Amino acid sequence: MKKALSLVLALGMAVSVMAPAAFAEDGAEFNVRACIASEPETLDPNLESSVDGATYAMHLFEGLMKYESTDETIALDGSENVELLLPTYGQAESYEVSEDGLTYTFHLRDGIVWSDGQPVTAGDFEYSWKRIVDPANAADYGYILNGVLVNATAIQNGEADPDTLGIEAVDDKTLVITLEAECPYFIGLCAFAALMPLRQDVIEEKGLEWTNPENMITNGAYVLTDWVHDSYLEMTRSETYYGGTEGPDKITWYLNNSQTSMLAAFQADEYDFFDDIPVDQIESLQAEGVAHAAPQVGTYYLYLSADNIPDWRVRAAISLAIDRDNIVENVTQGGQTPATGVTAAGITNSEGAEWTETYGDFTTKALQEMYPDYDLETYSGRCDLAVALLEEAVADGYDTSATIDYEYNTSESHKAIAEAVQSDVSSVLGLDITLNNSEWQTYTNNLGLGEFGMARLGWIADYDDAITYIELFTNGNSYNYGNWVNDEYTELVNEAKKLPGGAERDALLAQAEEVMFAEGGYPIAPLYFYVQQYCLKNNIKNVGWTPLGYFLFTYATQE
Repeated sequence: MKKALSLVLALGMAVSVMAPAAFAEDGAEFNVRACIASEPETLDPNLESSVDGATYAMHLFEGLMKYESTDETIALDGSENVELLLPTYGQAESYEVSEDGLTYTFHLRDGIVWSDGQPVTAGDFEYSWKRIVDPANAADYGYILNGVLVNATAIQNGEADPDTLGIEAVDDKTLVITLEAECPYFIGLCAFAALMPLRQDVIEEKGLEWTNPENMITNGAYVLTDWVHDSYLEMTRSETYYGGTEGPDKITWYLNNSQTSMLAAFQADEYDFFDDIPVDQIESLQAEGVAHAAPQVGTYYLYLSADNIPDWRVRAAISLAIDRDNIVENVTQGGQTPATGVTAAGITNSEGAEWTETYGDFTTKALQEMYPDYDLETYSGRCDLAVALLEEAVADGYDTSATIDYEYNTSESHKAIAEAVQSDVSSVLGLDITLNNSEWQTYTNNLGLGEFGMARLGWIADYDDAITYIELFTNGNSYNYGNWVNDEYTELVNEAKKLPGGAERDALLAQAEEVMFAEGGYPIAPLYFYVQQYCLKNNIKNVGWTPLGYFLFTYATQE
């Protein structure tokens, strides 16, 4: 796989719309033309739930903290066009922490204003953070402050008013945040896209249309100047941003989910950047010097519905029957490595050690103890146990005649992975799987309905802490699409959130991940840990990248 990275954060057809030229005569407009996804669900930071949505938000808005580019190159092949992003002060110029680690006092910079010229205030942060936890807004990331800020969990559960959240604008420049317990990743959260400040007056006046270009007021380096749905987003450098005028004059984000179309546009000089390369083109594009790879902290996994595949032994059998080595070597072919659990490579424990190296393979650990006669270090041994587990379930009345619906969002790569999984599960277990795909917005809506047997998702870490993964599968979490319920697991996570960083907290989280893949578990089948492939024109430099999944063009230059 990728070179392991420990995060610094404590934290078919070419496109039909002709692209404007990125390079012209000296002094002409510098326009980066990029493609990272199809039509976004929303541009509302509180309500976004995808990497592309967060990437757009990080160009349009700025939080208490932000990511800043460094001189450290990040590409695994040594390419110097992309640099590591590190967290630093954003709208805040400083903060203090109380002796007990529970109270953070942030002081906002002078001279920070919205794109309409109004000052950014501490109240804008207070409004945004209370808005995201308000269950009336049904934000996918509504849980993100649970167990972190005072009363966040109670608010999410409908037991307290959003106004009781532990955040207060003391005055326009001072924001006081009160935590439930010491949180080792809290400062990382302060750079998170879903926690950007927002204008209450704009949202209340414009309603759902506040993210239209003519209505959207932002405080980041760029403003939204055009949005042609299913075609492109256009951002222009803000004239009111305190950070100055470095970076492109304009960024045009093309909305596309076809790998072949993206590649055709790139080769026709209509795109300068895209990050979803056809597998059969990676090697030749690398030889040309335009395709590269960067470390990424992410896990690609399959939900296994507890409602539609109710026997944990069948879910475990499906997971065991999948040949992950074949997928990374012959399907994805981009440097990925087989997943050993839900927590991705690159996440560290409280001592800075790699989580995956410290705790080993969670997906087979408990099963190996339960079934010691099977060699789970080999694929053949895992297949033998998969068959045995399915036979146990059938003996207890499990009906294998029903077809399992496997859902994925439209993408050539997701389709290829789905076909590989379908083949493995059919040949090893004899189970019938039907593949169904849909566009991203439809797909995510369908996930929420739970009408699937299997469904793919990739989770890129929100911060450097195992809980960014493990929390997703607690009872009632908005991302627990498979509707797995396990009180022991949920209690372990809740107890861990009450503790500061340290060995005791690490042990609770590791125990929770083991429960996930033990008797009664297997809500997911982890497939592989990510590497980020991308194509970038050689005359664009200083593109920023964080292994949390974001490419930022805020500091990009052209030669």
